[in-house]
Amino acid sequence: MVFHNVGWNVLHSFTYNYGLNFIGAGYGTVVSIKSGLDWKWNRLAYNNDWMPMIGGNANYIGYAVPALTPVVLYFTGLSIRNEKLQMTGLALTQSLMLTMLIQTPLKIATGRTWPGIVDGWDSPLSKRSDRTDDYSGEFNWFDLDAVGGWPSGHTANAFTAAATIAQIYHENTILKVAVYTYASLIGLGMSVYDHWASDVFSGALIGFAIGTTVGRSYRSSIDEKENKVMFYATPNSVGVLIRK
Repeated sequence: MVFHNVGWNVLHSFTYNYGLNFIGAGYGTVVSIKSGLDWKWNRLAYNNDWMPMIGGNANYIGYAVPALTPVVLYFTGLSIRNEKLQMTGLALTQSLMLTMLIQTPLKIATGRTWPGIVDGWDSPLSKRSDRTDDYSGEFNWFDLDAVGGWPSGHTANAFTAAATIAQIYHENTILKVAVYTYASLIGLGMSVYDHWASDVFSGALIGFAIGTTVGRSYRSSIDEKENKVMFYATPNSVGVLIRK
């Protein structure tokens, strides 16, 4: 079930919302660079040490939660015999796989310059830059950097997970608010740590498209399983319908 409908889910991640999420990610990045928004937000975080310190926590949480949550949900569901919880764990596993599959080539292709907000001891990958010119528009095409750059992987993973859970538990408003709040906080933290603001914006749009696609796919499977036993009533009869 980890690979449930995976081929179609890959395709539909790109065509979700007629591809506007990916188009919006690219266009929004251009606007953010041209308007100076990326650079202004970068300078705000650069000049206020408490902001990247908080962002560092989001960085570590953003690594741990996507890796642990699918495992915890699956085995918790297995132990309490809750099939929906197990399926949610499997759905999160697939959504994380697809997010990595889609975002990594984008990072490698765009090779966007790191924002240089934090000190080296905070992150061995992103050094604090002493440049004063606006370098938010620098892209080193195909520099093979699969870690930093555009889009923000932490943000994409967080919004993918949030959208997946929101689709499977679509009737639970409190849970949906909680998961999207978590994803937004991760994105905010990354925008003041080792990503430009538009990296985060793009990661959120792309992650939402992937998570919504995967979540809907698994929800259909869950609904089908849950509706195998149905009670019916007509003017002439009542009964139980069992689908195999």
